[in-house]
Amino acid sequence: MMLRGLLGLVTLVTIASPLSALAAEPGFFAGLDVSGGAAFGSSSTVNGGAPFAGGGVVGNVKLGNFVGGGGHVGYRFDSAMSAFVSYQHGQGGIGWDANFPLYGASSRFDGTAISNAILGNVAYEIPLTDVISMRTTAGLGITFNTLSRVIETNKATGIFLADLATHTRTGTAAQVGLGFRYKIAPSAEVGLDGLVAYAGGFETGSARSGNLGITSINPYRIDDVWRASLSASLTIGF
Repeated sequence: MMLRGLLGLVTLVTIASPLSALAAEPGFFAGLDVSGGAAFGSSSTVNGGAPFAGGGVVGNVKLGNFVGGGGHVGYRFDSAMSAFVSYQHGQGGIGWDANFPLYGASSRFDGTAISNAILGNVAYEIPLTDVISMRTTAGLGITFNTLSRVIETNKATGIFLADLATHTRTGTAAQVGLGFRYKIAPSAEVGLDGLVAYAGGFETGSARSGNLGITSINPYRIDDVWRASLSASLTIGF
C-alpha cells in the first residue's frame, strides 16, 4: 500500500514538472522510503525459560523476510555531500527452537520482530549523467527492537504451551548503502538503494502465560541481527 502511494506521488510530480537536474545548490530536503529484504541472526542463550526447566539452549534461529517504511530529512552541502536523519520502521517473522537437556524436551517459538531505528547519515553522490547519479551512504544510530506475539509450542507435537511477554530492547544500529538517483523534476528525485544494516538484538519478556500458569522465565535472546534490503525513495528539495 505504501509502495503504491509512493509510486503515485512520483507519477504526479513527473507529470507536473519536466525532467531537469535537481539543484546542486545547498539546501534542505525531505522524503519517504519503502523497503524490503531478508534478515539473519543467531543466539547465545543457554539458560532461557523457567529456571526449574534446567535452561533452554536456543538454536535454529530463523528470521523471515521483512518489510518497512520511513522517512528522511537532511541538508545538501554541495553537489556531492549531504547529511540526513532517517527513521526506519521494519517488521517480519522470527522463530527459534529451545532444547531443555534436563528433561529431554524441545519447544518451538514463533513471533514478530519489530524495529524502529533513528539514524544519522552521510552521503556522497557521483553524477553519471545530467539526471542520474550514484550515491553511497553510511549511518549510525539507535534502534528499538521488539519481540511481540511470541508463542511457544511443543516442537514434537505442535501443541500450544504458552504466550511470552513482549519486550523492547534498545541498541546500536548501523547501515551502509549503494544506490542510484534519478532526477524527475527541478526539485524531486527517486532513488533505489541496496542496503546492509546491523540491527542489534532482540529478547523476549521475562514471563510466560500458558500450561504452567503465569511463570517467570529467563529471557530468550536473539543476537547480532543483520539485514540486507532494497529501498525505494522519493525526495523533494526545498
